Amino acid sequence: MPSPSSDPEKYSIDEMMDRLKTSATGNPDEGELVTREDGTQAIRVRKRKRRTDQPAKRERQSSNRMRVAQISATLILLFLFALLVGGAIVFANSSPFRDGLLRKIEQASGGKVDLLQFRMNPKTALAYELNLKWPTGNVLDTLVLRNITAEIFPSSFLGKAMKGEEVSAAEAILKLRYPEPGESTRSFPPADGISPVRFNRYRTPSLTLTLGDPKAPALTLSKSEGSLNPETVNGSSQLSFYQGEVTLPNWPKLRLDRALVEISGEEANVVGLRLLHQTDSRGIFELSGIVQPYQPTRTSSLQILLQFFELEGITGPAISRLITGRIDTMPATKSNALSFLPTEDSVPSLEATFQVSPTSQIELRGFPFLLSLAQTLDDPWFRAPVFDTEARGILQREDGTVTFRDLKLESKGRLAVRGEFSVSADQELSGRLEIGVAEAMIASSKVNRLKSMFGPSREGFRWISLIIGGPVVTPSDNFKEIFSATATTAPDSAAPGEPESSTFEQLTRPK
Repeated sequence: MPSPSSDPEKYSIDEMMDRLKTSATGNPDEGELVTREDGTQAIRVRKRKRRTDQPAKRERQSSNRMRVAQISATLILLFLFALLVGGAIVFANSSPFRDGLLRKIEQASGGKVDLLQFRMNPKTALAYELNLKWPTGNVLDTLVLRNITAEIFPSSFLGKAMKGEEVSAAEAILKLRYPEPGESTRSFPPADGISPVRFNRYRTPSLTLTLGDPKAPALTLSKSEGSLNPETVNGSSQLSFYQGEVTLPNWPKLRLDRALVEISGEEANVVGLRLLHQTDSRGIFELSGIVQPYQPTRTSSLQILLQFFELEGITGPAISRLITGRIDTMPATKSNALSFLPTEDSVPSLEATFQVSPTSQIELRGFPFLLSLAQTLDDPWFRAPVFDTEARGILQREDGTVTFRDLKLESKGRLAVRGEFSVSADQELSGRLEIGVAEAMIASSKVNRLKSMFGPSREGFRWISLIIGGPVVTPSDNFKEIFSATATTAPDSAAPGEPESSTFEQLTRPK
């Protein structure tokens, strides 16, 4: 139980005043009694200074000062960066920078440079046109790039090297030449060490490439997509093409599917160059091999692979009047190649050992002897015979002349064809064919002259040798002459009601 308080419950006015005086004088820190001018009294208390330590306030003040310093520094850095970027852009678009860039391109390419409407911003370098020209000793003649966009790295503004991810041009025109031996390949010496122009890729969606005399080029590739990887893991440059139209003198038009070429030093390795028929995409005509453009006396040879390819894509539409079909190449020694010398007057030579493609057939037509056989044997199949049992030979094309050699076509029980024929650049036909008609068909023929015309049986056929000639649109052979001569020496037995000597025209007249 708490002890009772010693203070009385009630005070008089005098006691209260005495108590106040005693409190005021007893502890000055609690205040002192003062009398105002109006006679009233009050206790005046001294102000106390707060001297206690406040860590939270001090930390808050320090944080504020740090934030102010950071914001100020950031603003200063941004200002300096903007000033630096602005200065770099101004410098990059100045004449000294442009002149320095031209020197870098000349050192990197070795060709003379003309650059039009060049400008730069922080991310890209732009130009309306870039022209490059090389000396006559280089396989490169001229290159024109239009509407160029280069994705550059910021270090390019320093002026030491032009570097970036990719250079793209809306249009590129590349002219190649046959290099002149002994002439220089560069107009300017290369830079010491690393190239001053370094991009990971160069590309264009519209490439036109020509080889040789611009008025009569040996090769033209147009409407193609091209890209160049200047340095691969093995140190070579990689050039690739996708789609396009291919034009070769005296050849039917072809389409490019895709091509990959690796360039190392003075040698080009055609890893794969796939061609397609002008209107058919099922068959392929693929080339591969090494080309040495700086070795004019050394024959370059590209290996050929044909798969389900239309003969017309090599022979041309005129010869397709005589022979058509899809072919595959067969393994053969010293064959299946496109050979040429890298010189202006070189004549490329193609030779392919072929056979009929599976699920396809070779068709022969247009020769006069076929019509004669169809009429004398009373079998319309002979007008345009097809060969799917066996059909093979060697196809050669050189300087506009197309030749079929070692031709072997056979349809068991009916017809066999052996020999060769050629069609010249002026579309003249020549050659000799051995024609074999099944022995049973000769024996059952009502035209007995055939038994005398054809030689002894061999391999189940009886044979006759024919000379082929005339224009390819109206070919000729000597079947009629042989028939007429045979009729003179060995006339047919006259059928009842017929004259004893029937003429060739009567025997071959359509029924």
